[in-house]
Amino acid sequence: MTSSPTHHRPSDAADPRPLAVLLHSRQPLTTDPAATFDPARWETVVLTDADGGADAVLREDAPGGAPAVHRAPRDTWATEIRRLAGGRAVQIVTNDEYCLISCADLRAEFGLPVRHPARPAHYIDKVLMKERLAAAGVRVPRFLALTEGVPEPGAGLALVSGTIGLPAVVKPRREANSRGVAILRTEPELRDWLTGHRGEQGWQIEEFLDGTFHHVNSLVRDGVPTPVQTGTYLGPLLDLPDGRRLGGWTVPYDSELSRRAHELNRSVVAALGAEGAFVVHTEFAVNGEGELIVVEVAGRAPGALVSELARLHTGLNLEEANLALQADLPVPEPQPTGVQAAWVWIPVMPGERYRHTPETTSKRLVHIRRAARRTHTGTSGALGVSVLLWHTDPDVLAADVRTAATAAWCGA
Repeated sequence: MTSSPTHHRPSDAADPRPLAVLLHSRQPLTTDPAATFDPARWETVVLTDADGGADAVLREDAPGGAPAVHRAPRDTWATEIRRLAGGRAVQIVTNDEYCLISCADLRAEFGLPVRHPARPAHYIDKVLMKERLAAAGVRVPRFLALTEGVPEPGAGLALVSGTIGLPAVVKPRREANSRGVAILRTEPELRDWLTGHRGEQGWQIEEFLDGTFHHVNSLVRDGVPTPVQTGTYLGPLLDLPDGRRLGGWTVPYDSELSRRAHELNRSVVAALGAEGAFVVHTEFAVNGEGELIVVEVAGRAPGALVSELARLHTGLNLEEANLALQADLPVPEPQPTGVQAAWVWIPVMPGERYRHTPETTSKRLVHIRRAARRTHTGTSGALGVSVLLWHTDPDVLAADVRTAATAAWCGA
């Protein structure tokens, strides 16, 4: 991997290849950019406002290597892109939640077609998202938008008790990857949270959903969602630092849950906006009455290993597809392969390191992360082992997921 500082010399103006600029801030790439932008036909660079160079922009277990990385303040990105392009044709793309609005703005400034949702905030701001979905008749959790800031503990307790009830879930309005999300189960926990965040802006509180958690992914082109895959999560994507194992698996393409999930996604896209060409990732819960309740929506490819599950399940990596759609490159139709796939993330706790990989019947790809290659010295759990599993028999895969989710991968 190479890292190029902002003062790196401009690209050779004689280079006939167009320039692909991948914007980055906080969410790393999980796929090799060369899989989308063939180096024989494209020069590809990452433009970031984050510290850390190539190690920050490419997830540790991603295949391939990062292209040249250029760091610049976000308010200079347009100037930097012109400098790097040197008059050549350019495409500006991203799969980073924290760059979607900037990417849409820069594409407009450079005269590129709309590719992200025409109103990205509908897919980013959790309050606007739920307001639009509810207005369209899509079931969402009951929620409180703390538009005046987090209230005093006494007023906050009364407000939550009279509307949402406990347990409740607190979330930032504009964050991703479960950052800042917490489940508050008791009045003392709620009081402590209100006290710690008193007066802060940008929060909302919503109903705690008791059920199973799932996701559904589609391509959106010319206003039409094309189903890709449906999946089920092991549980909420929370608490890995406390030792929770995260993961999920694909749902058979012809199942009733998959049919209902893709129907739900069509309603979601219609409510939030279908203009553009992008991947939509919708997370939802199924409660005891069988209702599908939308929890989150993203106008980008999902994180974890969900994009890789889609490659195994339908032949289409969602992150590669999302980047290609933005650049107006061909994206094949997803085709069920007959393969079911799963992912599991294993935390390594303080004082532990990777010790053992259990036997599985399914094919697998296991990546031991840096945090688990030697004794973990942090103060909380970190991602230690990343596991990808696949098999044509859903029952065999389910048994291997149970093994992966319970085996002693790490120890003292």
